[in-house]
Amino acid sequence: MSNGLAFAQIRSRPSAFVGTFIALLFGAVVIISSGTLLLAAATASPQPVRYRPAPVVVAADQFVGGQQIPDRVRLGTGLADRLAALPGVSEAVADTVFPATATAPGRTAVTLDGQPASSARILATGDGAAGKVTPRAGQTVLDTRTAKALGVSRGDTVTLTSPAGTGSFEVAGVLTARTPGAWFENAEAGRLSGHPGKADAIAVLPEEGVSTAQLAERVRAAAGSAKVFTGDGRGEVENPGFAPAQENTVGMFGAMGGLSIYVSIFVVANTMSLSISQRRRETALLRGIGARPGHIRRMAAAEATLVAVLAVAAGSAPGYLLARLVFDAMDARHLLPPGTELTFSWLPVAAAALTGLLAAVPGSLIASHRAARSRPAEALSESMLPRRGIGPLRLLLGLVALAGGVVLAVQVLALGGATANKAAPFVLLLFLVSVSLLGPLLARAATEILGVPMRLFGATGELATLNGRARARRLSSAIVPVALVVAFGVTKIGQQTTLAHERSTQSAAALTADRVIEAPGGLPGRVADEVARLPGVRAATGVTEVGLLAGPGRPGAKPGDGTVSGSAFSGTGETLARNLDPQVRSGALSGVRAGGTAGSGDGTVAVDQRVADRAGTGVGRRITLWLGDGTVVRPVVAATYSRGLGVGEVLLPRATVAGHLTHQLDDRILVRADSGDGGARLDQELRTVAGASPGATVRTDAAFAEARNAADESFTWLEFMALSMIAGFAGITAANTLAMVTFEQLREVSMLRLIGTSVRTVRRTVRLEALTVALTGLAAGLTIALVTLTPLVEDSTGAAFPYLPPQLLLLVGAGTVALSLLATGIPLRLLLRVRPVEGVTRRS
Repeated sequence: MSNGLAFAQIRSRPSAFVGTFIALLFGAVVIISSGTLLLAAATASPQPVRYRPAPVVVAADQFVGGQQIPDRVRLGTGLADRLAALPGVSEAVADTVFPATATAPGRTAVTLDGQPASSARILATGDGAAGKVTPRAGQTVLDTRTAKALGVSRGDTVTLTSPAGTGSFEVAGVLTARTPGAWFENAEAGRLSGHPGKADAIAVLPEEGVSTAQLAERVRAAAGSAKVFTGDGRGEVENPGFAPAQENTVGMFGAMGGLSIYVSIFVVANTMSLSISQRRRETALLRGIGARPGHIRRMAAAEATLVAVLAVAAGSAPGYLLARLVFDAMDARHLLPPGTELTFSWLPVAAAALTGLLAAVPGSLIASHRAARSRPAEALSESMLPRRGIGPLRLLLGLVALAGGVVLAVQVLALGGATANKAAPFVLLLFLVSVSLLGPLLARAATEILGVPMRLFGATGELATLNGRARARRLSSAIVPVALVVAFGVTKIGQQTTLAHERSTQSAAALTADRVIEAPGGLPGRVADEVARLPGVRAATGVTEVGLLAGPGRPGAKPGDGTVSGSAFSGTGETLARNLDPQVRSGALSGVRAGGTAGSGDGTVAVDQRVADRAGTGVGRRITLWLGDGTVVRPVVAATYSRGLGVGEVLLPRATVAGHLTHQLDDRILVRADSGDGGARLDQELRTVAGASPGATVRTDAAFAEARNAADESFTWLEFMALSMIAGFAGITAANTLAMVTFEQLREVSMLRLIGTSVRTVRRTVRLEALTVALTGLAAGLTIALVTLTPLVEDSTGAAFPYLPPQLLLLVGAGTVALSLLATGIPLRLLLRVRPVEGVTRRS
């Protein structure tokens, strides 16, 4: 009986069924696509390519205190000699890779990997590759693509910049390789890499007849603290960035999936509740002819189950197709971890089905509860004259949700860090739940407030105000999804715009240099020294961006969460202060110096105040830093400052990090000219000095700031894609709910036309109601976003208030109004096509 009643209800009011179906369909599409991408990222495994011919690879432990070292911990090459002497070992190759830039006369600079000649022994580059890599000192072997790009062949000369500096090398040969590379004589490669006597990893090759298990066991016994990798584990050594990339990708897709489920449950439950409540009259009549409360509840549950199953079935193929489109686009942009493959799985479909049922069935049962237990006469009375206000239980729950959101925002989000980011969605959820529960009161208040200016439109405004008062509960159903779209979108976008704005503002304010020299692969340290000796130059500072781990200054301390950005500078702290103003809060930059002198220990550093606070340190006290290769230093804090987003969170001398980084070149050189100088003559001299480095350019401070702002203030494609999927789904469901509410007005619209109201007046009345919904949802959403954002951005950027660009607010406001008018205008056009006499009795 219940199933029959459900089908009869669907046939009698198809618009309600279609509205719920659309909400569930798009929810299923987003959940299935996010789940499919999440599974692809979570099951990805780094396949060894470079180390494929070597069954056993030895590398140092890349983790400390549960955090991965930001660069690479290396091994001494002497271990390779000891491993090579083991029984069953054919050869042990000390392998390393370092950044290099090559150029030839009249050609654009090419960035590539510098490698020792012995590494070709383990490269899968084709038969005979190892025999082709036999350079002597002063020579290099290039891959075919690089040689073609530079227009060189054997016997020609190329200019190469490496961590050791810039020099000329004779091309000793050309070989086929998967990636751009330059091979050097082993000892020279160690010198050029900047860390002679060290290797990234050691590839161990077995003698004939020795199994991988036997080889690994012998190597493990002799490797000491080094880790031994076999099978797919070799890919982790080859791609040290795989784990962070996979973690970030899984985290992003997991957040997308979680938010999709959260948004889906929220809006679908709201839509289902609206769909059921729109049929109060039919439910009351069923009660009047003998239907029991259990019949009504089972009927609602049967309809919810049917629409959920149909929506998930219809959304499976589009969901996987959307995942494929996103996957291919990310793969083309190299945004996926190596080895990631997309395959279809029923798990995301099952998750979408479960989410749909959890959203639709409880929503339908809650919505039908009052009608099921009410007396028939009472239910019929309420169907003709909707209740105003809300019950005491709903009011209490709404106030509790509101108070919970405020408490979490003040107590948890203000703490900052990973905990705050994880708690932010729950804060949004609590606020949106409170808006949903207190919606009728919010709609009534908004109608009264907006009724004042609406009355300026005369009878149309008065009619819209009276209609809004009578239909406050219905308007609240439309306000909730609009508030959700605005709150979610502004919160996610606001974090990025505030971060980009603060970074741009701090960077521009901190830069006091007149010129900035940059090169694609970096600049040797000697260039800054040469620039400093030029006439007309007051100060020149080379800056290298580095990744660090930071923790309290006490011995044995463990690093905090996440990598800290650092800037290693050449020269003295006094010189740095002439080119950068990090807004020192305590201490002085002049006190920053490298260790090595009597009593200086690990030297001194300057630290962003927020980092110092998290590490529990300050001026005159120590901080523990883990350098790029895992080396631990405990320098004294000489100064704290406020502009960490613009200059880096730690400022330390280049000598402190020398030999501890893969990339040891200066990313840029800051130049301060003497007062009244800095004209064309100085620019020419700077270009002459920088010209020795491939691809180097000289920019003014304004040009450098403009280029950096253009990169910082734009969303990454990945962020835009994720936000578009979720916000697009929420926007569609908001428009869908508005359309459902408008379709419900067929009887009211027809009655107005029967008593002589013109079509124009009806249109203006409905538009004013839509405008009320849009403005109320916009105000509620912006308020929720600001309350959630403010503590988040204060911790991450130091800004007291989120930065929301005027164009963003204009776009959100115009989009919300346009969405509301469009979602009500199209259904209204269809309603006006119905003859008024028919519309009074017809169900929408």
